[in-house]
Amino acid sequence: MRNAITALVLVAALATGLWLVGVDANPRFDDTGILAGIIVLTSGALSAIRPRAALIIAMLVGLPIPVVEAIRFDNYAALAALGFALAGAFAGAYVGIVVRRSVQVDQRVSPR
Repeated sequence: MRNAITALVLVAALATGLWLVGVDANPRFDDTGILAGIIVLTSGALSAIRPRAALIIAMLVGLPIPVVEAIRFDNYAALAALGFALAGAFAGAYVGIVVRRSVQVDQRVSPR
């Protein structure tokens, strides 16, 4: 079950990264702040679900935009998207770990 959830989270991260490339490539879209916010929130939410895959999630969400920008326009300023994805993923992973530990029931003490 855990492997299926991890695979689903990774597929969602890749789909989001590719969708964001399409949004960024749209000439009518000119709001980088919204794009950065979506990157942070998406990578954070997916990393909260699977904290151990935070680095992979950040790469899948944040790396497609700089790759496409570097190929199309020889523009390396889009690497900031990767920075936003890393920040969101690690913050989300931390939140996910804290929530999991606060919800866990101590298995050593059994009710009698």
